Amino acid sequence: MVHAVKHSLIDEKVIQYYLKDYGLSPFSEVRFLTRGLNDTYIIYTDENIYIFRIYRHGWRDKRAIMFELDALCHLRQNDFSASFPIRRQDNQLLCDINAPEGIRYGVLFSYSEGERPQINVDNAKVFGTSLGKLHNVTASFEPASKRGFSLDVDYLIEKQKALIVQPLHTYLGKKAVDSFTEITDHLQEELADKELETGFCHGDFHNHNMHILDGEIEVFDFDCCGMGFRAYDVAVSWWNLLHNYQNQEVECWDSFLKGYLSQRTLSDDDMKSLPLFITARRIWLMGTMLQNDDVWGTNWMTKETFEIFMLQLKSDTLRGRVAREDTK
Repeated sequence: MVHAVKHSLIDEKVIQYYLKDYGLSPFSEVRFLTRGLNDTYIIYTDENIYIFRIYRHGWRDKRAIMFELDALCHLRQNDFSASFPIRRQDNQLLCDINAPEGIRYGVLFSYSEGERPQINVDNAKVFGTSLGKLHNVTASFEPASKRGFSLDVDYLIEKQKALIVQPLHTYLGKKAVDSFTEITDHLQEELADKELETGFCHGDFHNHNMHILDGEIEVFDFDCCGMGFRAYDVAVSWWNLLHNYQNQEVECWDSFLKGYLSQRTLSDDDMKSLPLFITARRIWLMGTMLQNDDVWGTNWMTKETFEIFMLQLKSDTLRGRVAREDTK
């Protein structure tokens, strides 16, 4: 019998084999760092530190990965501080890895020195300034590869809704599904009614995906990047504050926006859409976790989890109403 494999973990010795193609100085250590939607290894040589990422089979195809790498090369060419891909000696960016589940792709990245930045008012302004700069320098980005998805209403809401409805019904019943459908329908109607800026987005811009050193940040993990609503990219940082740092949310969100607006403007429609995109972010994350149970497992799927999810969506709706009243 042939056994199917969903997500293999590649041994460090195999990683060393593929790293020979880069002409690096001798290794002192190759160590598995973390498993997520992709697998990440940290590489220590006599001269430098690197990150080697192996993309999960079935998560991103070759064209989608090349879109990300094209964007990172564009950022580097425009002096934006982000981890960048390193070419092999044959000038290629991708390694083809014949894993048990199928072909996976490996990429070597520069290492972002420093540490995860703390959440405080000063750093929040730096975050906002950085995102504003990212949006500015990618205005001229013309990808040579297709991403395969956009950070739009269909991807963020509709596709995730299809994944959420069944387990929501299982744990909370039809009434919860009807309420969820009403919320998502209203959300899509509200967004459709607005003229929103689109362009390149990081897609997951918050302090877990950057390091800070001497007051300067460097951004990494562009796995969720794509073309889409710029306001969504901004709102992800607000979502992070609400989700992980509630006691500092108000002052740090205000500081983040000041930093962002020091680099570029947001239209009235984009500003009004920010609370809506917090809800979209919650829906996207729930759908992504349900879709990838080989990463997060199923242990977290409980009645309480879905009750909290629905309460958060309803709280977002109230926040949006308050925001609209404040802008009148």
